[in-house]
Amino acid sequence: MGSKNWKIHTLNMGAQAGRLRSYFPESSVKYTQNELTWTGDITPSPLSNTYTIKVKYVRGKNPNVYVVNPKLSFAPGETLLPHVYSTPKQWLCIYHRKSKEWNSGMALVDTVLPWTSEWLLHYEIWVVTSKWRGGGIEHGTESNKQEN
Repeated sequence: MGSKNWKIHTLNMGAQAGRLRSYFPESSVKYTQNELTWTGDITPSPLSNTYTIKVKYVRGKNPNVYVVNPKLSFAPGETLLPHVYSTPKQWLCIYHRKSKEWNSGMALVDTVLPWTSEWLLHYEIWVVTSKWRGGGIEHGTESNKQEN
């Protein structure tokens, strides 16, 4: 009975695109065999703003999530967004990359988009309360976070 090596069955870009289109028919999906870009709107709660999100995914890498619109504001007294890789790019940190919380066998629509919606909900609470309630692991400076 030794350890088992589980192989992750990567979802191809066509399957990823099809799932995204089925849940978000008004969104834009462009893909090749090795890259996918999805742009669509997410509204985290009935009382939330609607955010235009861009997900960029390159085979063999982690998906990257950006808020395209609106430009995110800050909690009082803050100059950086919490849990992002880049405030100017509005590049969100929605999962811990080193822990491999996401893998290529997971559908973006079932993981990355709900995680983004949750991040946005916590962001809206942060803007009002100045307290980040979304949990996560503190990464240090924005430039250090990109390595994670």
